[in-house]
Amino acid sequence: MSELETAKKRAMYLLGGKDYSRRALYDKLREHYSPESCEKAVAQMCEYGYLDDARYAKRLARQYIEGRKYGKRRAALMLSQKGLEREMIEEALSLYSADEITEELADLIEKKYLDRLFGEGLEGRKETQKVIAALARRGYGYGEIQSALALVRERAEEEEDF
Repeated sequence: MSELETAKKRAMYLLGGKDYSRRALYDKLREHYSPESCEKAVAQMCEYGYLDDARYAKRLARQYIEGRKYGKRRAALMLSQKGLEREMIEEALSLYSADEITEELADLIEKKYLDRLFGEGLEGRKETQKVIAALARRGYGYGEIQSALALVRERAEEEEDF
């Protein structure tokens, strides 16, 4: 059996376990095979439809934004670490509008941080700053955080009126 055939079999085996980007699969195959065999095997996996970076990027973007509640910046970083190209990342993240991100963030704040927000005095401001810092580490921009906080405050005031 030729090196190309074993590289293709290894690629199919790896893709049976989980999805990969083109670069990540190439890197994984490169541990055992020559660059030419790896490139041909990866090209054939794309040809067969087993490997599709655009589909992979969209699935991961949904997982990071909707599932893990990351902001676009953190999601972009995670996608780039998976070996996806900038154009694929931008296309996958463009599916989420600013309003959708604000809504996701507001839901996260209500679920996880609501009890720490809107306190009075210095302690309340410190807790709010801690929440803002935590959300920034999740990849949200300051403007997105402020919009979501305003939405959460508006919802809380509506509930108090009832």
